[in-house]
Amino acid sequence: MVENSYKIKITPKADNDLDEIYGYITNELLNGDAAENLMNKIETSIMRLKQFPFSCSHVEDDVLKDKGYRKLIIKNYIVFYIVDKIEKQVVVMRVLYGPQKYQDII
Repeated sequence: MVENSYKIKITPKADNDLDEIYGYITNELLNGDAAENLMNKIETSIMRLKQFPFSCSHVEDDVLKDKGYRKLIIKNYIVFYIVDKIEKQVVVMRVLYGPQKYQDII
């Protein structure tokens, strides 16, 4: 592992979000291949944050921005995360469908 890389931490809420997204695409839309492809894309994108934790912009919402929230957009989904400089880790807080009013959910 590269010395300067950050650790990735997935919160239980974010893990649950991923399970729900996968389940919805697989069971409701009946498209297991699309669900697998999306999960792979999300995982790959999150893993890139190990090397480039500050590559994504802050969220627009002032309250969340003040808390350090950043957003990683992947297709129709947004990965909300914060960077803990002291612990050198990226903490994935939520993974939500883009059109949702995320300010009320986070």
